[in-house]
Amino acid sequence: MNADSLIDFVTALWLGFIGACIGSFLNVVAYRLPRGMSVIWKASHCPKCNHPIRARDNVPVLGWLWLRGKCRDCGASISPRYAIVEGILGLVFFSLAYTELLHGSPYTDLSGAIDVVWNPQWRAIGAYAYHCLLVSILLTIVLMRLDRTLSTQLFLLGCIGFILLWPLAFFFLHVN
Repeated sequence: MNADSLIDFVTALWLGFIGACIGSFLNVVAYRLPRGMSVIWKASHCPKCNHPIRARDNVPVLGWLWLRGKCRDCGASISPRYAIVEGILGLVFFSLAYTELLHGSPYTDLSGAIDVVWNPQWRAIGAYAYHCLLVSILLTIVLMRLDRTLSTQLFLLGCIGFILLWPLAFFFLHVN
């Protein structure tokens, strides 16, 4: 593996970790928002004993594995869904980084992390960020629908939002 390939892999891995962190936040959003709870002010906590989750235990996917799916304080079971969502979004961000950001963006003739990410090609980065945002929003909607906490009206509003956002993003990404 040459230095450029290693830099590409580490950059995609870093973006995948960011995706896993966003997946962790989306788990919080999907659980708390429909219940009228704040998604910002109260730290992650065990739903049974209400004890805050320690920072070392709140690492996406790994924290759940280290704790073997149980609360460190009361031993209550923590749903594997948290780790699954974090893992899926991390993998999506990683895969999108490799396929459309580092090796084949239609928005630049350049390829590789050094030329596209570290020497920013903003159109390519914007397209990547937009696709990551769309996946994140869709995943949140799916989680809420699975929990039966998202109303059909709100779901339809979300779909209309996508329909309106797509042309705007397309316009801004293709303006020279």
